[in-house]
Amino acid sequence: MKLKPIALFLGMSVFLQANAGVVKTEGDDILVSTKNGGLQLKTESGDFSFKLSGKLQWDIASYDDLYGQDTANLANPKDGLTSYIRRGEVKVSGKAYDLWKYGLKLKTNSDDSVDLDDAIIGYTGFRPVEIAVGRWDMDFGLEDSTSSSWITGIERPFVFNMMNGAGGNDYGVKASSSAKNYTAQLALVNTGNSESNNTSKDRIGYSFRGTYVPIMNDNMLLHLGLSIFDGNPDSATVEGDTRLGIKKGQESTLFSSVSNVTSDREYAVEAAFQMQSFKLQGEYLQRNIKSGVANSDVKLNGYYGELSYMLGGGKRSYKKGSFSKPKGGKWEAFARYTAMNVDAQSAVSKGINGKDVDASSYTVGANYFPTSNIRTSLNYVTGQLDNHVDIDGVANAEDKGSAIVGRIQYVF
Repeated sequence: MKLKPIALFLGMSVFLQANAGVVKTEGDDILVSTKNGGLQLKTESGDFSFKLSGKLQWDIASYDDLYGQDTANLANPKDGLTSYIRRGEVKVSGKAYDLWKYGLKLKTNSDDSVDLDDAIIGYTGFRPVEIAVGRWDMDFGLEDSTSSSWITGIERPFVFNMMNGAGGNDYGVKASSSAKNYTAQLALVNTGNSESNNTSKDRIGYSFRGTYVPIMNDNMLLHLGLSIFDGNPDSATVEGDTRLGIKKGQESTLFSSVSNVTSDREYAVEAAFQMQSFKLQGEYLQRNIKSGVANSDVKLNGYYGELSYMLGGGKRSYKKGSFSKPKGGKWEAFARYTAMNVDAQSAVSKGINGKDVDASSYTVGANYFPTSNIRTSLNYVTGQLDNHVDIDGVANAEDKGSAIVGRIQYVF
């Protein structure tokens, strides 16, 4: 459903101004908070609450060579310069009758329409286990579980783009439990429709993520985690495209469409170490795709390593298995290396001369946090493809490219 958010907001504003009066409440007194620019209402008892939050991210990107290489005309890559709204989101969340939670999130699309992204109802009466049903972005790995507002780079490592477990679900049910030093979540999710024997049915897969923090104090933190996702496909079709670390620019295909997929399993092992202002983080991810078509199985292996430092003191906050915005830090510098390998022993691989396709990127950047809800970022990204038949086999095609990406963000 397409909405007109600006017109809707203006209409509500006019109505409120025209009908303003004395606000009265029934029952408990209501506490009002506008911390960090949002709006939160809750009863003094804490049994009921309502929170309005959101974000706006505006990006500008300049890219060349591989990133501007149109797959229809590989011999003539073009430089690009573009700006765009990367994310625009509004979220409503809260609690009812102490034991019930709810959340509703709207987000913008590239065509300026607005979609319902998250819709969750949760029940906390089985403590320490919480049950929830609805639609949500699945957590798969450490960087994917971190909010897009507070990830270190402007974009997550490109290896996550190749993982189905790092996406959203149509609907599902999940059980989760957490404490100061651990989290565990198991979910059954619908990941879309599949076609089998001329019939259409939902694909119900499962995901799991568990984390443990053996060291946690004011000076040091060690985080460990494991994620598993099984898409449980039934004659599905899978494709493998990536932009190698930036949002805009042309996609590069690492393997062609895999049809009649019978198994699609993914794994992620995560670790992070933070000591005062210094943070080291890395993950290894693997995806195994099996097909009913002979010689069409695909195996992906990828990893990234990242180090960051808060200049002038400060550190990233940490809660329930993920990092968030910094405490006290204003400037942050970081560097990241990401790599992925696609097994060449498959008819759908884009490898040349029987070699694996290798993709890699370097990202260096800086973040500035002038306030708790404003962030500006500047990243320099280089990407490279090796042993790629569509590039190595075409004269003047570029197997390397670079990009400069900037962002300004407001979170409320």
